[in-house]
Amino acid sequence: MGSLAPDNRGRRPHNADARRDDSSKSLYDHANSFFLSVGGLVDNGNLLSPEKAENHRGRQALAQFIEIVAPNDGGQLSSELLDEFGSIGRMLGQSEAALHRVLPSNPVLVKLLTTTEKLIVARLKNELPRKIFSATDQRLVKYLQARIGARTSEAMRVLFLDGANHLLGDEEFGAGSPQRIFVQPRSILKRALELDASGMILAHNHPGGDVRPSKRDIEFTKSIKTLCVELEIRLHDHIIIASDSWTSFRKLKII
Repeated sequence: MGSLAPDNRGRRPHNADARRDDSSKSLYDHANSFFLSVGGLVDNGNLLSPEKAENHRGRQALAQFIEIVAPNDGGQLSSELLDEFGSIGRMLGQSEAALHRVLPSNPVLVKLLTTTEKLIVARLKNELPRKIFSATDQRLVKYLQARIGARTSEAMRVLFLDGANHLLGDEEFGAGSPQRIFVQPRSILKRALELDASGMILAHNHPGGDVRPSKRDIEFTKSIKTLCVELEIRLHDHIIIASDSWTSFRKLKII
């Protein structure tokens, strides 16, 4: 069994330019815009700093969105959700069970929020290029950030490509905790063979936000690359994702 266990203490990046790129922020980081567009929010005044004003507008917009199914409780429920999860992005990244813990008496609202997250991710997936020539294509990075960037535990997604770089499948592997993910390389390669894939892109998240690869990240990636070579499957890249940053093993010249 392979395990990726990022330990970010005291490490320096292999290449600072490749380590972080904020030009392709997760949809979750722009989720306020989504709720603002739905809520048709009125400005809150000019006494707050720009950051606080944006947070305030986002809180109000979320309240208006919630009022679609809870007309009298938008403000209270918006505050409860954001106090618990910290931001709209992290809220959207939660499981249905996590939302139920905060909203035990509001199953309809839980369903609305989880459905909204699915619609947002589906839209980003629909915007992926027909052929994925680069794992660092900004549309792909946005999609991956929306998929796993706001997760509070580690998750690995694998994109399987055919010989012409068309996307054959996009699946999640392994079980994760906030600091570690356990993945069986053979399960990934088995699925690649089932799909008759010619290439793969690996992606996993670092919940702490530091996207520098750990020693175990590097060891796992090199081991799976060796298996890919034996099976004549190209490992295009391995991307580490956070909500507002990412890094590429190929850019870092690790693979």
